[in-house]
Amino acid sequence: MQYQINISIDQGGLTQIYNANQYVTLVKSVQSNPVSSGNLPVAWIAFQPLEVNEITWIENYFLYATTTVLQSGATISMTSQTNDAIQAGWLYTFAQGQFTGASGTGSTFNLSNQMPNLPFSFGLAQQATVNSVKTFAPLNAVPVLYNEQASFTPQEQVSIFLSSYSNNGSVISQVASTALTVMLSSQNPTVNVGFNDSNNTFFQNSLSGRLAGRLRSSRSQLEGAAR
Repeated sequence: MQYQINISIDQGGLTQIYNANQYVTLVKSVQSNPVSSGNLPVAWIAFQPLEVNEITWIENYFLYATTTVLQSGATISMTSQTNDAIQAGWLYTFAQGQFTGASGTGSTFNLSNQMPNLPFSFGLAQQATVNSVKTFAPLNAVPVLYNEQASFTPQEQVSIFLSSYSNNGSVISQVASTALTVMLSSQNPTVNVGFNDSNNTFFQNSLSGRLAGRLRSSRSQLEGAAR
């Protein structure tokens, strides 16, 4: 299943965002078990916007391991990852610096950490295409001790906001309280989003991304001509 978010920002909004050195930031929800105390969110995608922006992805997930210290501002370095998209219900074992999988049933993505020497964190990573540029970055990160297991359940719930984080896979202090949260599903795989220049927040838009962009551009041109 492919999902898509279209984000339209008019010229005034772009000017404000660039002048403030801000980035459009997307955080995708992942339920983890067990939940680690002090677990910080991860900016899956962060990019400098255009007037019309298209973000697409499909329901393929990868497991990764990292030794990056999970503190705000850090960019996660994926030291190991599964070669292929993982299967729901399977248990993936991380040993000798690599993942191996065993078949199973269920709806969660599961791992067992069998690396005794270093402190590792684990999570899901996902590919996306942002304005025709392909990306691959972590969705979440959770410390998992040696000989412990963890499970992850991703959701098609995305929070959209502005931040100063410029890298995909950045550990962030928190999701902005003004973030727009959108839900996607097989019945509603596409969401159109606009940007409010007056308070620098995003809102869900009933217009298509490209149509909204054209209307905003036309409005800006008319306002310029009137002046």
